[in-house]
Amino acid sequence: MLVEIRVSNFALIEDLTLRFKPGLNVLSGETGAGKSIIIGAINLLLGERAATDQIRQGEEGAFVEGIFEGPALCLPEIETLLEEAGIENGETLIVAREISRNGRSVGRVNGRAMPIFFLKELGGLLVDLHGQHQHQSLLRPGYHLELLDLFGGERAAAARRRVESLFRKRQELRERLAELGHDSAERERRMDILSFQINEIREARPDPDEEERLLREEKILAHAEKLKELVAGAYNEIYRGDERRAVPAVLDALAASQSRLEEAAQIDPELAPLVGMLESASAQLEEISFTLRDYQAAFEYNPAELAAVQKRLEQLRILQRKYGETVAEVIAFGQRAEEELNRLQNSESLARELEEEIAAVSRQLEEASCQLSSLRREAAAGMEPLLESALQELALPGARFTVCITEEDNFTVRGRDRVEFLFSANPGEEVKPLAKIISGGEMSRVMLAIKTIFAGQERIPTLIFDEVDAGIGGAAIQAVAEKLALLAVHHQIICVTHSPQIAAMADHHVRLYKELSGERTQTRAEPLNPGERRAEIARMLDGAEIDQAGLQHVDSLLGRAERFKKEARSETV
Repeated sequence: MLVEIRVSNFALIEDLTLRFKPGLNVLSGETGAGKSIIIGAINLLLGERAATDQIRQGEEGAFVEGIFEGPALCLPEIETLLEEAGIENGETLIVAREISRNGRSVGRVNGRAMPIFFLKELGGLLVDLHGQHQHQSLLRPGYHLELLDLFGGERAAAARRRVESLFRKRQELRERLAELGHDSAERERRMDILSFQINEIREARPDPDEEERLLREEKILAHAEKLKELVAGAYNEIYRGDERRAVPAVLDALAASQSRLEEAAQIDPELAPLVGMLESASAQLEEISFTLRDYQAAFEYNPAELAAVQKRLEQLRILQRKYGETVAEVIAFGQRAEEELNRLQNSESLARELEEEIAAVSRQLEEASCQLSSLRREAAAGMEPLLESALQELALPGARFTVCITEEDNFTVRGRDRVEFLFSANPGEEVKPLAKIISGGEMSRVMLAIKTIFAGQERIPTLIFDEVDAGIGGAAIQAVAEKLALLAVHHQIICVTHSPQIAAMADHHVRLYKELSGERTQTRAEPLNPGERRAEIARMLDGAEIDQAGLQHVDSLLGRAERFKKEARSETV
């Protein structure tokens, strides 16, 4: 449940903390005291759109934080949502929202920044908020189907799970069939293309390592003359020298240097190691000269060989332009093409198998959908009189409520049923869709009636009602108050109201008021003790100066409320 909300720099609120308790929490106060501001702040926590004009004048940003606690946090839907988001779920969940003048809005859950759509999804599992103009869910036929299935209990839930499973299985089979091609002619065309591609790659017989080798050979053959000239020059300089220019061979020059160094070492023994180094260098140079000699002898330049290498490289580049950037990718493409060709070659028989399986699953889906539809009609028959009875208790004695179930042309994961709630507030009037005929006051009572019959089944822990008494008068107000008290047995209820009858039913009463602080008006809140609560309800009765007659009326309301709550709670134990 929502145990605390803190609001800073939001509209008329500078800094306000409100604490809520289990049962029925009532917020009251004069018109304009800031009750709607609290609802607006809660809406921000639930992922509603933020606006910069909500920020308190003269401030750069606003902040709202809500603390949720209780066993409802362990519901599978909430645990799954938090786990997928990487948020640790414990006994406390802190949801916060910051808005700034530059239009930036940040949502946080347990200190972790989360997108606003996540707050909306999480908020939908934690709080159900109903305002005077916020009953849109009751106007959506899709929501009507969800409510009917919820009323149908585990039998309807099991039947719906089977329909969903069969629907998804059929979708998967259809997708597999589509992968084979839409018809045999298309498959034949695809097989021809694959066969050509496979043969082209097979005939080329590409090797993953050959491109690098061919590029090296091309470079050598393309520069054969220069390469031969450079190798011969190096060999001559090392081994032969140049007699015409009286330039000795490097080996001869080293031998002369070695002879001089040997003579020097006889004078200074410290030079002896250098003699050994020269001997090693001479041996290495001699080895290099022999290798160069053999390279020259083995080197043959054949223009036809260069042409063959270049032709092979061009063949590989053509394959790469068609099938992949590297030879390895070309080979992988060929392997995939062979696998697809094998599948298509067997596709005729596989297609027949899939079509037969699809037909069988479609029959099962039709049967499961009919069973689900039957359970829905059974649930509707039980739901209608309960709702009409609840509406009578809410001062709509002639109201009629009908669940209209029609069959759609196509299946969805929810079957083929379209469910819509039809309503008539007065005897003799035809029942019509809720969106077309229902008034604000009637909407509040229909919503309360629905919430009442689902009180023990609905899993959302906190229900918020913003001026649910709007448009309702007389005996209907007392009926609404009693329904709220009944809902408070199973849920935490937070109710903004001007009604003394509803306020008398409260388990926890908070009064909101405006106060002038300096030159600024601020919204304040105070939880009421029994005496203060008595005076506030007296003010709500007639707004005049409180007198003894008014207080006696309040005592009567409070006594009646306590008796009703005691009886209601004893019946649910």
